Amino acid sequence: MDASQNRPGDWQRLADDIKQWGRELGLQQVGISDIQLSAAEARHFARLAKGYHGEMDYLASHGTKRTRPAELVPGTLSIISVRMDYLPAA
Repeated sequence: MDASQNRPGDWQRLADDIKQWGRELGLQQVGISDIQLSAAEARHFARLAKGYHGEMDYLASHGTKRTRPAELVPGTLSIISVRMDYLPAA
């Protein structure tokens, strides 16, 4: 199905479902954003240049593909980010 044929309500319903599925799987947070990251791109590369990524060399790999998701996976429409606490509750 062509994404342009979907109605805004369909996208919202899908986003709500994805977030609910995340909660059911035990995730603490699920976020969905568009792929426009140009405002963050300069900050990303500045942090890398300052060495703030430490030993996490994977953060420096792929060049602009980290800030331009459609270059990494052509046709990308949205980014789904999840968070799971890995420190057990005391």
